[in-house]
Amino acid sequence: MRKLSSVCGAAALACALVAGAASAAQEPPSAADILFERPQLQALKPGDGVDYSYSFRSADPNLFGPSFDDRIGLRVEPGAAPDKKKVAVEMFSAERRRAAGPFEDMSGNPLLSLMLEENLQRLAAVFQANPRYIKTAIRLALRDAAATPDSAGDGWRVEVAPFKNDPHKARMHGLDTLTYTFRVSAAAPGEITEIDIAARDAKGDVLFEETTRYAGKH
Repeated sequence: MRKLSSVCGAAALACALVAGAASAAQEPPSAADILFERPQLQALKPGDGVDYSYSFRSADPNLFGPSFDDRIGLRVEPGAAPDKKKVAVEMFSAERRRAAGPFEDMSGNPLLSLMLEENLQRLAAVFQANPRYIKTAIRLALRDAAATPDSAGDGWRVEVAPFKNDPHKARMHGLDTLTYTFRVSAAAPGEITEIDIAARDAKGDVLFEETTRYAGKH
């Protein structure tokens, strides 16, 4: 009887450990983990290129700038170590070209920092605000965020609204509703599949939106 009891106890412990491991495996990762800490470039080889479409929509061209569509291209080159890459950037087409990169010794995809910086500069210009104030609000929101399974794909989704409770939101022309949505998938080259930054009025109409989407590898 003692032996049988011991076996049953061991089996129960094993079941508990398996259940605990399964629960840990299903626990959503943090935003910092999937956006900033993963080696998002590991599946790309030197010479690979990744393209993204970019769309900007504005309800008030005088305030936010005119709407337009463009593209962003990344090209991977060898880094100083096997697990690092150098990334050359083509930021928009000729008439809108921005100076960007190259990024040295990268393991993560620089697209995220590129698009957040583009958004930061636009907001700072509109509000004549200190970029550091805006950057801090976004950073704190992402620090406390968790990822959720992406219903639109096989990856993860992170969504934050950094200015929802901002003390200065009355002066933000409705952009206190700005929501930052990030989608990532380990199956996609570079892993980042979409970055959407949008503000909408009470009717749901777009005040300001910029969307960057994975468009293919070459």
